[in-house]
Amino acid sequence: MSDLPKIDVIIPAYKAQDTILRTLSSIAEQEILDDLEVTIVNDADGIGYKQFIDMFSPFMKIKELTMPENGGPGEARQFGINNTNNPLITFIDADDTFSGRFALKILRLNMFSDPRISCVFSNFLEDQQQAYLQHPNDQVWMFGKLYKRDFINKYKIHFPPENSRSNEDGFFNTLCRLYQNENEQIKFISDITYYWCYKEDSITRKDNADYSYNGSFVGYCNNQINALKEAEKRVPFNGEVMKQKVLVLCNLYEYFLETQRSDPKYEEQNWNCCKEYYKEIYRDIKDKISDEVLADCYNEIMRNCYLGNKMYQIIPRIGFKEFLAQLEEECQKDSK
Repeated sequence: MSDLPKIDVIIPAYKAQDTILRTLSSIAEQEILDDLEVTIVNDADGIGYKQFIDMFSPFMKIKELTMPENGGPGEARQFGINNTNNPLITFIDADDTFSGRFALKILRLNMFSDPRISCVFSNFLEDQQQAYLQHPNDQVWMFGKLYKRDFINKYKIHFPPENSRSNEDGFFNTLCRLYQNENEQIKFISDITYYWCYKEDSITRKDNADYSYNGSFVGYCNNQINALKEAEKRVPFNGEVMKQKVLVLCNLYEYFLETQRSDPKYEEQNWNCCKEYYKEIYRDIKDKISDEVLADCYNEIMRNCYLGNKMYQIIPRIGFKEFLAQLEEECQKDSK
């Protein structure tokens, strides 16, 4: 046991009895196991995890909390935050693993490498069966991230209050990004600390990964609109809010290119999502964004996509400037 603060490891779980053993095993092997408290948040699956609590309780601090009703992973994570109290918080899904024995130690050491750090975001690997996809500098998923509870509490950072079951991670992490300041910052590290394991019937992969270009796209767009509006009310003069508005639009462009290539039946739906974001968020600021800032944001998003191999074999059917012009044209027509 070290002198560094303890970590709450929160696991949202719904009918995860077939996979949670590997998740808990990856926690049990952590170098800093004595400084961890594990909370399984049972999302009202009607089964429970007592057998796993009994199996692992001789080796680590572990408990199960049960949601009053099923709410989805975002609400389960929030329930876990509200019912734990250690100074540091991390999340792991009940079908994933940490990357190795030192994963949480690496995250915690980086957290206390500088007193200004409030969150540490590492890289993670996604198992795609035929290959592993690395996610560098990710700001959406909860995977491979560590948060200071004081920072979360101070700025009332939370998962979406409404019943959002898609891309609620992005809402939470966007608030973390936008409440950064000189003394409270996110540190990005290149270490891989988390494995997103393949599970054929998971939310993101069932029905031939239908979620990726359907619910995920819609959820990402809606949650970013809500997060940006909430942040703007609280920190109206934060330049990061303006930058995030541009970054999200660039993300939507890249995501739309993926839709066109991989699941074109959702092209119209996702184009309408882009229009909604443009009308709700971007249109009011488009004349305030310099070409330099727009280019920097575009290059940041696309660089990470190419590094993560997301743009592999995608030939854009619409250029970024054409994308913007078409959104503006259609929004003008809609407002007449």
